[in-house]
Amino acid sequence: MITLETKKRKLEYAIGIDLGGTFIKSAIVDSKGKIIKHYKTETFSEISPKKVLSQIEKCIDFLMKDFKKEIVGIGIGAPGIVTNGVMKYPPNFRGWKEVNLARHFARKYKTESIADNDANCAGLAELKFGHGAKHKNFIFLTLGTGIGGAMIIDGRLYRGEQNGAGEFGMMTINYNGPMCLGGNRGSVEAHLGRNYFLEQNKKEIKKLGKNIDFADISQLALKGNKTAKKLLNLYGFYLGVAITNYFNLMDVRTAILGGGISNAYRSFIGEVNKTIKQKSIKTIRNKFRVLRSTINNDAGVLGAAALIFE
Repeated sequence: MITLETKKRKLEYAIGIDLGGTFIKSAIVDSKGKIIKHYKTETFSEISPKKVLSQIEKCIDFLMKDFKKEIVGIGIGAPGIVTNGVMKYPPNFRGWKEVNLARHFARKYKTESIADNDANCAGLAELKFGHGAKHKNFIFLTLGTGIGGAMIIDGRLYRGEQNGAGEFGMMTINYNGPMCLGGNRGSVEAHLGRNYFLEQNKKEIKKLGKNIDFADISQLALKGNKTAKKLLNLYGFYLGVAITNYFNLMDVRTAILGGGISNAYRSFIGEVNKTIKQKSIKTIRNKFRVLRSTINNDAGVLGAAALIFE
C-alpha cells in the first residue's frame, strides 16, 4: 500500500502596512493570519509624501527590531487607485500626485514589496481569514473617513483593467448632492464619509450635545433618541441605495461592512435592509446578506500582508 504524505507548508512572515489618512497601522503577520507584533503611529498626510514615507519606515524598523525570523515581503494598503505599486492622487491626502510605494520600500529594505488599494486589502483579508470561508462572491465596503470597496468574484479579488475596481465611494447616488474631495457631486463618499456626514447634518447633531461624533450618535440611537435615530436612518438609507446598485449590477447577494463606522452596525442595519428590499430586483430581494466584518480592526494589516502570501 502506498501512502502519500503532504508536507506541512512552512510558516512565512510578512509585514502588513495599513496607510490611513490619520494613522498608519502595521504588523508582522504569519501566513495563517496570526498577528505576531504590531505598531501604530500618526500619518501626517497633510505635510508631504516624504514625511509619510518616513513614518512608514518608522513602523517597519520597529517591527523588524529583534525579530529573528525572515520577513518575506512588505505589503502596503493605500487609499485611492494603486497601479503597479504607485499610489495615485489619493483622496484625503491633499496635494499628493503619484508616489511609488512598492519601489521605495523594496529598495530600502531589499525585499519584495507590493502595494494595493486599502479596501482591496481589507477585502482580501476577509476572503482569506474572515467570512470568505463561507462566501465566495461578495462586496466588501470600508466605512470611515473615506468610503472604499472591494469585489470578490468566484473566490478571487477582482481588480479591473487599471486596478480601480470597487471604488465604491465614487459612485453617484444623488445627482444634486454635495461635492466630495474626489470632485464627484453626490457620491457615496460625499454622503457617507464620516466628516462629510457630520458636516452636512451639523444642525441636527447640535441638538444632541457638544463634540458629538458618529459613535455618540450610534449610542444615542440605540437608547431611543429620536434625533439620533433619524440621522442613522438617513445614513442607512444612502448606504442601502449604494449596496443595492452593486447587488443589481453584479448579481451578488452578500455585502460585508468594515471600517470604523461599521462599529455602529446595529444602529443603521435595519434601514439598510429595508432599503435593499425596496430597491433590489426580485431574485435578490429576499436572499441577500449585509454582514459586519469579523476581523474589522485588523483587516487592513492582514490584507496588506496577504498580498505577499497570494
